[in-house]
Amino acid sequence: MLINEVAKLCNLTKKAVEYYTEQELICPNILENGYRDFSKKDIEILKQIALYRRLGLSISEIKSILANPDELKSVLYKKTLELEQEKAKQDILQKLCNGESLEKLEQEINNINSKTIIIKKLMDLFPSYYGKFISLNFSRYLTGRIETKEQLEAYKEIIDFFDNVPNIKIPKDLQKYLDEYLEEYSSEKGQKIINSIIQSKDKNIRNIDEFVRKNKESLDKYNEYKKTEEFKNSPANRLMELMKQVCATNGYYEKFIPAMRKLSPLYNEYYEEMLKANEQFIKNYPEYTE
Repeated sequence: MLINEVAKLCNLTKKAVEYYTEQELICPNILENGYRDFSKKDIEILKQIALYRRLGLSISEIKSILANPDELKSVLYKKTLELEQEKAKQDILQKLCNGESLEKLEQEINNINSKTIIIKKLMDLFPSYYGKFISLNFSRYLTGRIETKEQLEAYKEIIDFFDNVPNIKIPKDLQKYLDEYLEEYSSEKGQKIINSIIQSKDKNIRNIDEFVRKNKESLDKYNEYKKTEEFKNSPANRLMELMKQVCATNGYYEKFIPAMRKLSPLYNEYYEEMLKANEQFIKNYPEYTE
């Protein structure tokens, strides 16, 4: 089918069809006379593109979704972050309307942008809903203001880390496992589950002895399971080892974490608690750390 018919059928302009072709979203055959021949698949994709564009998705977002439909979930979460950012901006505009000065609100405006940038970069670095879990975990520590020179430098170090770290390559079977296992966290209910897990973790690091006492049977079973070949070859363990390797070889522990501690006093407080809890756990329960 030629471009004039395709444009009418998809309710698009010829310019739009040509643009999507240039962006390699579709690849029509070239006839001997130089005209482009659009297939049924091309038309189907163009109709999808038109709908995605009406939803406000960018070309790069659409391209990633067409290549991997599961990317739609990541796009959804990023759009949610954008809506939260817009809500924060509206609140500041309301303050301006109520008479507060722009100079007084400058730091608040800067904080909105810095928090959103860091969370989005976390989502880009860590795949699928693993990235969502990580970003939710860190976002609660990005509520304060960037007030000191040290915090500003730490923020720049974080952005530099993200800009230079390579993309994570995950084997297809592990990516499938990750998407299936974390699918339940895509809904509003799932987000509450994630928050509940994070809150439980915070509570447990403050009282390691109580945690072990209440969960000793489960810990013993898991400790034995870790020694089996089934566990060593499981997707969960392979994914965990992959993430450890990624973090260990790309400066996550040497650059990102120290910068986060300098940027956020809340995160630094949590990190100190975690170090103490880990030290106590290793000392009191060495049988679980072998």
